[in-house]
Amino acid sequence: MRIWIFVLFVLPSLVSAQTPSSIAFYYNSIDSVRELMNYDRVVVTADLITPKQIETLHKAKTKVFAYLSVGEFDGQILPDNLRTSSPARNENWQSYAMDLTDPQWQLYLTQKAEAYLAKGFDGLFLDTLDSYYLFAKTEKKQKEQQQALVKIIAELDHLSGKPQLILNRGFEVIEQLEHPISAVLAESLYNSYHPVDNSYKKVKPSDSEWLTGKLNQVKARGIEAIVIDYIPAKDREAQIAAAKRLLDEGYTPYISDGMLYEFGVSTIEPVAKRILGFYDSQFTDFSSSECHRMISMPIEYMGYVPECRDVRSTNIDNIDLSRYAAILLWLEESSYQSNAKLQQWLFHTIDERPVLFIKSLPTDETLRAKLGITESGTLQGKIDISRGRDWGANRYPPTFSEFEPHPRWVTKSTSIARLIEATDENGHSSGLLFKAPWGGAVLAPLPVLNLANNTETWSIDPFRLIDETLDLPVIPAADATTESGRRILTSHVDGDGFPSKAWFPGKPYTAEVLLKHVFKKYALPQTVSVIEGEVGKRGLYPDESEAMEAVARDIFTLPNVEIASHTFSHPFFWDQTRTFKKKQYGDHLPIPGYTLDYHNEIIGSVNYINKNLAPKDKKTKLILWSGKADPKEDILTIAEKANLLNVNGGNTYVVKGNNNYTQVSPTIAWYPSAVQVYAPVLNENIYTNLWTEHHDGYGRAVETFELLGNPRRLKTIAIYYHMYSGAYPASLKGLLDVYDWAVKQKATPLYLSEYAKRARTLYETGIAKTLNGNWQVTSSGITSIRLPDSMGFPVISESNIAGWEQGPDGKFLTLSAPRSVIALANIQNQDTYLKNANGQLIQWKKDGANTYWRIKSHTPLEFEIANGSGCKLISDSTLKATVIANGRIRYRASKAGTFSGSLRCSSQIVTTNKND
Repeated sequence: MRIWIFVLFVLPSLVSAQTPSSIAFYYNSIDSVRELMNYDRVVVTADLITPKQIETLHKAKTKVFAYLSVGEFDGQILPDNLRTSSPARNENWQSYAMDLTDPQWQLYLTQKAEAYLAKGFDGLFLDTLDSYYLFAKTEKKQKEQQQALVKIIAELDHLSGKPQLILNRGFEVIEQLEHPISAVLAESLYNSYHPVDNSYKKVKPSDSEWLTGKLNQVKARGIEAIVIDYIPAKDREAQIAAAKRLLDEGYTPYISDGMLYEFGVSTIEPVAKRILGFYDSQFTDFSSSECHRMISMPIEYMGYVPECRDVRSTNIDNIDLSRYAAILLWLEESSYQSNAKLQQWLFHTIDERPVLFIKSLPTDETLRAKLGITESGTLQGKIDISRGRDWGANRYPPTFSEFEPHPRWVTKSTSIARLIEATDENGHSSGLLFKAPWGGAVLAPLPVLNLANNTETWSIDPFRLIDETLDLPVIPAADATTESGRRILTSHVDGDGFPSKAWFPGKPYTAEVLLKHVFKKYALPQTVSVIEGEVGKRGLYPDESEAMEAVARDIFTLPNVEIASHTFSHPFFWDQTRTFKKKQYGDHLPIPGYTLDYHNEIIGSVNYINKNLAPKDKKTKLILWSGKADPKEDILTIAEKANLLNVNGGNTYVVKGNNNYTQVSPTIAWYPSAVQVYAPVLNENIYTNLWTEHHDGYGRAVETFELLGNPRRLKTIAIYYHMYSGAYPASLKGLLDVYDWAVKQKATPLYLSEYAKRARTLYETGIAKTLNGNWQVTSSGITSIRLPDSMGFPVISESNIAGWEQGPDGKFLTLSAPRSVIALANIQNQDTYLKNANGQLIQWKKDGANTYWRIKSHTPLEFEIANGSGCKLISDSTLKATVIANGRIRYRASKAGTFSGSLRCSSQIVTTNKND
């Protein structure tokens, strides 16, 4: 590892008078930036991060610096144009020391820097500045190199965008630089890393004293001093203690592993929130795996990020455990039998992270012995649950066939508890659910049963299963169900059935029925789509196209309607890697002469709508997936590159009498290059038995919304249906019943695109702890955080959030900045705060005695202030105040729009600007 000393130029606003801005140096590969966004500044390898990831970090207000080697070329072979630029070889790093005076090398550096800045980097980290000492042995030669270095730095400093620069060493030239130095970074003040033997050692006191002297000179000049010390991530408490010591001594700390491959501690400690899950692609793919379909939802509800990996393709050697809070494996025994390396890895990992085995245990006897669970014969005859019925097994008892043997699982350690137990007719018992010091196991026929009607059901509570076996720390949970303290309400329509004639006088198109009775009647934000192959002249009904296009234009002209595409030919299958024996509807609509083209389905249909149907001031914002709604990453990327949001897919459907968590999907399917946003709740097709009966059945969606809102708020209120819901009086009535119920709820209506922007960033939310014990939440799009009640109450005066509202399962915090610090207390304080609103909070900024706010609402504005009895309102006539019990004040406007003002309480005054 090279000994680095950095010089950092930063904007003055980055450094606080009390606590300096956090910083990280991270040189590992980057699949997601959800950990990096915890830091105010990050230094990364330029080729290992994408422009999209940089954009996400910018949304989180994180500055991103690219590594650039100034004194050495670190490739294996020198390009022809640089062969004369290298007078020496650095054998320690197998790189080429470069002559800084050479114009070709200077041009190379400038071009590299320009490319990095064009990619979106905020600045550059200039490494190997002193490598010229390898060949410049005289003072004269060294001076020439130093003069060239000053020139190079000056040229980089003047590149377009005025990049911030981080310098490695360069003490000899600092005084010659034009701009004042903002920060200097030194390495290994107290703790060092030695790559030769991969060891960590304490620095000699004499060396620490020498470096301290240098850093004191830096601080004496009013310059920020940054120190990197090296302690392995598995010793997190030691990292935190080292960071606190450096902070107390006046340094900005960064404590990490020797190779800077893990997320270390700065002025914040990142919280590991990934859960590593395994499935086997021999039996299923990612989206169909139990890991994704069943266990991901409760994991993400708890604020963690499910990461389901294929056990057959994952490189076990490259797994960085420091970013994971736990591990779970939902595998068959055969998956373990064919993967000895996995079992070896588990043997060494079992003591480092909690592990949950689902359905089966590893087959390696040495590993089983370490787990303390072994197979001892079989259960015979009639088998019943003898312990653990309170887990829910009495509702859906697992079925044990009397004609096949069932393994008998016994424990070899008193530290392992058998939470659910089965006993056969001979009195022999077997554990089915275990809690152990290393985690736990739930074994077949638990935890999911296959029912006779081709459905699956949890036989135990999955939330309790995770709670009791993995024992995850309780953390603030990123939330996509809520906006400004109220449950989100959306409405979206798939275009299917637009050409169908409705059973109403005059035989109107179904779309005309919905236009009259839904889109115009309910002044809610509504997202409406069409299928070009049904409506357009290239489609199935060219003779009727003109009339249908006119109806579509009338719909899209409405101010409360946003536009989406439901594709060109409505493909029923988006995943071409699967083979389906039965295709009830074929591959897509039978448009004459058409060959399926996914680019045409997405981009072509959007271009058609924008050109022929959309008003001049509107563009298509989303693609609503059709058919099985099962696009893989490559298809999702088509929409991503076209800047289209996407929604649909998932499997969420519950009603009274069929309230089953296996039918509640996670919010999203996350891939490194794109994200699929699932429909929060399925459409009326499911409520009407595939549109074959009970055409008013969608009215039962109210049951769904109620069940998924309490006791846990798992989903939004998401009205979702097809154009053909306007076909019958019964189907229209069922739809109107849902709308009538929805408008009475205390909700925040959003367009589907607004929900999708939040949902797609659910996993890209950083959770960290400050060194003084507060929480830090960093968001790239999420605006709501659910704080479990066990964590206490937010202290508004010490937090930079707008406020919170009590929900059925915790406190829903309203964020007012991409990076929020949240202080907690055991009792509720009496600070004034935003309790809830039916709109999107655009601004909530405290400035002395004033709080400046701005709220955008799609329906007549309504918001509540808690502890506001000492507040007064000065506004125009559009905003009225009502005093509610317990010091709450409700403000209402007579119309929708964007409102802004300033809030002062007690001796302060509330002032409100006019509606925009």
